[in-house]
Amino acid sequence: MRPWLWIDLDAVVENARLLARLAAPAKLCAVVKSGAYGHGLVPVGQALVEAGIEGLSFAVFAADEGVKLRKAGIRAPILVLGPADETELADAAAARLECAILASEDVERFAAHRLRVHLKIDTGLTRFGVRPEDAPAVLERIRSAGLEPAGLYSHLANAEDLDESFSLEQTERLTGIPVEGAPLVRHIAASAAAMLWPKTRLDMVRCGIALYGRWPSESVRGALPDVELNPALGWFARIAQVRDVAAGERVGYGCDFVPERPSVIAVIAAGYSDGLPRSAGGGKLNVRIGDRRAPIVGRICMNACMVDVTDMPSRPAFADVVEIDVEDAAAAAGTINYEILARFGPDVERRYG
Repeated sequence: MRPWLWIDLDAVVENARLLARLAAPAKLCAVVKSGAYGHGLVPVGQALVEAGIEGLSFAVFAADEGVKLRKAGIRAPILVLGPADETELADAAAARLECAILASEDVERFAAHRLRVHLKIDTGLTRFGVRPEDAPAVLERIRSAGLEPAGLYSHLANAEDLDESFSLEQTERLTGIPVEGAPLVRHIAASAAAMLWPKTRLDMVRCGIALYGRWPSESVRGALPDVELNPALGWFARIAQVRDVAAGERVGYGCDFVPERPSVIAVIAAGYSDGLPRSAGGGKLNVRIGDRRAPIVGRICMNACMVDVTDMPSRPAFADVVEIDVEDAAAAAGTINYEILARFGPDVERRYG
């Protein structure tokens, strides 16, 4: 008895089409890193290719993700956004992946593999990338090393918080870099900026969280009341046991929950090994059983949690379905929906429709 995810691939496709329309004439790059944000790398990639979105490309973090897409028959351009060691570079070259130059030292390491590359510019996030003033020299080194420069890109630091001024400043730092020879694809906008600010869309937008029907932040959602995203993932578990608990009887690790009245406790077969944050326990997260909601009480365990169903009009039973809301789980744990989705490991069953 394990939890499972229900994933609506049609919703992913509809979100992609919406984002492609919003961004046009910029092209859509579907960010499918971390198992397509928990939705399943290959099924999502195949569904998007079959949708026939013009100019569609993909972005992953690691080369092995791109290789998996190639083995699944996906021929669209795939950009590896993260760092790569020598073994990964060889695999990327064999799979015809495009790779990111994240530092000037990467040029020499990449040279033996004759890759198409995108040069990452640090315009203000202070994570990966070369400084804007160093970019022309690094581009010249890329060409001299026999690498093919395909793109010039950066990443915005504060778009989710609606900081338009800094986002546009970063965009100007990127677009102000002089490029000789063939034009390069320039891209900086992820989901938030791609939906909010046309000036950031440039030649391509890299959309991740919105592709799966989730908002980058409540601020972005509030700023776009006419845009509707369709969440593609549902999260379900089953009741493993229903127990009568006397007033004053301790429940769970640490004896954290001690009911003041005779209570009914449902033990749910889902815990933090299944992606449920331990910090969401203690009454902070309500789950849905039928048409009612009930709180998780006590500490969330590795493979189980306890729900107080005392106030439900009818007593739940073994194997009844429980729905856990991603957004509610994020709020209860004091984190973001990105993290909840990324917690779903390969052992969590995914059912597609």
